[in-house]
Amino acid sequence: MRSSQTSLAIIVLLAALALATVVALPRGMGAATAAAPMAPAGAPLIEPAAPQGTQKYNVIALPLNSTQQFSGLGLPYNASGLAGLVGTGVKQVLKWNASTQTYLVYDAVLNDGDNFSLGTGGVYWLLLDSTAANIVSFVGDVPAIGSVTFNLVRPTGAGCRLNDISIPLHRSDLTTPAQLASSIGNVSQVMQWNATSQTFLVWDVDLGDGDSFAVKIGYPYRVCLKSGGSTTWP
Repeated sequence: MRSSQTSLAIIVLLAALALATVVALPRGMGAATAAAPMAPAGAPLIEPAAPQGTQKYNVIALPLNSTQQFSGLGLPYNASGLAGLVGTGVKQVLKWNASTQTYLVYDAVLNDGDNFSLGTGGVYWLLLDSTAANIVSFVGDVPAIGSVTFNLVRPTGAGCRLNDISIPLHRSDLTTPAQLASSIGNVSQVMQWNATSQTFLVWDVDLGDGDSFAVKIGYPYRVCLKSGGSTTWP
């Protein structure tokens, strides 16, 4: 680690993020077929293939610069490496492509598909079966302020486009969906994935109503963006 202050920050962050992944990777894998990740009402309906009975989608963010963790374990810094880090029970690793409004999908069982690269701050979906671990931990350096940014995709007309983002570690000022929407600008909806129910919690920005979940640093969120706003954030 680059300094004692950075090391302390990482220890605190890892403690918080480890707890987050316990929530993100639920112990109870439902017996019924789970619904695939999809857009909320009023947004484009985009979803990967529905999982089998004891599989669930989970969404995580990679908040630290963890390249050395991966290389130290002999893992590539890509979708297959993330599957290897998570371990047994990973069926697919997915990444949302906001430009096409579709998922890039890496099949961890067949070792085939879109073996996309990872990035600090990136948001990734995991399809897990009941044998998967409940926690995945990331170790690495805290990224420099301003180094984690997201290229946003917006429509040219009516409607909204879905984008996956995470909250940079220095943006602890953002604690509610409304604050996140205000920071980004021209947002229709802010969403958080509930892995247990396999549904989104949705805050409707225009109505100022919906699921009032907490926004936390290092966590992933989905936003549906309207036209006319900034194409980068933060």
